[in-house]
Amino acid sequence: MKKILFSCFLIGCTASSVVLAGVEQYVLSVEKISEQYKQDTRNFFSSLDAQQTSFTPQQHVQFCGIVGNYVEQLYQAADRNRDSLDRKFRQITKQDVIHQVMLSKEMLILKKYNIQCDL
Repeated sequence: MKKILFSCFLIGCTASSVVLAGVEQYVLSVEKISEQYKQDTRNFFSSLDAQQTSFTPQQHVQFCGIVGNYVEQLYQAADRNRDSLDRKFRQITKQDVIHQVMLSKEMLILKKYNIQCDL
């Protein structure tokens, strides 16, 4: 009986650490993706003319490419770690990620300047 209980305990601990490892991996992925996004946008905005009031068509495409890459990487991280996520996030779709990114403070500020990315 003790062996059976001990075996159940070990299986439970192993399953628990696998889930925690998955969550930790997801969090680290999101942090890395977010840092890269911040760096890319920082580089993009620092390359703009300080007197500029709107994006050129080329800059619009470049900026939307940065945002699109960010969305894609966030979705892929969620998709890879779906089993480790909280139940309410397991069914997350790419459209959900796009929606959240578009509601971010940066994107809402840029919306005033008619900068909208079709993702």
